[in-house]
Amino acid sequence: MTAWNHGYVTDSPYTFSYQPAQTPGSIAMVCAMAGVAWQPRPGMAVLDIGCGRGLTVNVLAAANPDWNVIGLDYNPAHIAEAQELAEAAELGNAGFVEADLAAMTDAELDQLPELDVVTIHGVWTWVSDAVRAGIVRLLARRLKPGGVCYIGYNVLPGFGGDAALQRLFRHLAALEKTGTSPERAAAALEVIRGLSANRPVHLSPTPMFQRLADVEAPLDAAYLAHEFLTEHWRPVFFEDLAAALAGAKLEYVGSATMHENIPDMLFEDAQRRVYEGLPHGPAREFMKDLCLQRPFRRDVFIRGLRRVDRTAALDRLVLAATRAMPEESPKLGVPVGVAEMGADLYAPMAAALNEGPQSLGRLRQLPGSRVPNPAEVLAILGGGMVLAALREAGSSPRTDHFNRVLHAMTRATGATEGQLAMASPMVAAGLPCSWVELAVCMQPGITAPDADPVAITHQALPHLTEEQTPGAIDLVTRMLAERLPIWRRFGVLPG
Repeated sequence: MTAWNHGYVTDSPYTFSYQPAQTPGSIAMVCAMAGVAWQPRPGMAVLDIGCGRGLTVNVLAAANPDWNVIGLDYNPAHIAEAQELAEAAELGNAGFVEADLAAMTDAELDQLPELDVVTIHGVWTWVSDAVRAGIVRLLARRLKPGGVCYIGYNVLPGFGGDAALQRLFRHLAALEKTGTSPERAAAALEVIRGLSANRPVHLSPTPMFQRLADVEAPLDAAYLAHEFLTEHWRPVFFEDLAAALAGAKLEYVGSATMHENIPDMLFEDAQRRVYEGLPHGPAREFMKDLCLQRPFRRDVFIRGLRRVDRTAALDRLVLAATRAMPEESPKLGVPVGVAEMGADLYAPMAAALNEGPQSLGRLRQLPGSRVPNPAEVLAILGGGMVLAALREAGSSPRTDHFNRVLHAMTRATGATEGQLAMASPMVAAGLPCSWVELAVCMQPGITAPDADPVAITHQALPHLTEEQTPGAIDLVTRMLAERLPIWRRFGVLPG
């Protein structure tokens, strides 16, 4: 730990990862589902508080040359890496600020532009009260009337079961007198795994504990250090967060996990009766948190809530499929079972989405036995199957250059953990991808009729062993067949 970190992990960078829920397109879908007036527009100013290593900020800046996209973080190493990527990709509209929100004066806050969008992913429940107060001051002073705020955070009671696990993690890591935070987290993890077979009575078998105990899919030690070793690890109740944000005149809109906005998908009958007997607002959200197995919430708030017709707002959304639509309806696991569409409703929607972006209103009017509920359609398709298309399809030299630079950087640094994204003009954000997909997509000649999967495999993945090569060739062959149409649609193929 360093002297300036105030109890937060700073001797190791956070994971290099893209967060789709932070994008204005995702926020627009949440607002439409709630019947709240907000849409992305040209010339926006966007701020990511706790931007980490800056991938999401840089993707948004690459895809939106007329937006001013800013990342703010406490760790100078994060800011330096984020700036390096922005400079290499020649993103003049991406800016990064190293700042301590606990110490920023009002005059310093006012040097930021007036903001249309503020995103805060994985910050609130890991920082001190002084930093939380700084976040609220920033929102109150710089978020425009009508501006939106996305915030992702650990929530109670869902994350309460891991309070003992976090405390145990810190005690065990403290036994290691030397080494980096990830090294001390890795040592603590080995002891915790030893407890998995004979667990203390109050060490609950939470999803997090089960992930820690899984030796086949180990969690990254750097992620564990940032997740558990901060002195300020404090999950919160929704109503306490909402009360804090009310100091900046923010009102709750809805969840970025789409189906969590639909009570029919959440509650058994007895739970539903209690839910409907509670007043709108924090009480109903608490009932959701009490009944759902969700340790992490992804919420959207707005500064100046204005209601619009919900169905009309949903029907205006334009959706683009992120993969070839399966023959049968996606099955969305929800607390009351499985949500899916009947074949008569789904088949024409899938065929249309495979042709290109479609408005939700047009999809609902395609032949079928009935006109489906737009919120239910979005919930089923929105779990990774579609993104909001904000512009006409097509590529751009700017996003092409950024994606090439991102590929070169990940190849040079070996950044294979976390979710990446290729900047897409059509969605004004990123198309989520793995490092392998990025490597394959950036290879020259992949769209040629005689493209050779074997040659592309060796170009994209030059360090394969003899044993790894056959499986990699099979993977790339499937990828070229399945992903090329999607990459063309989203404009992420090299020009």
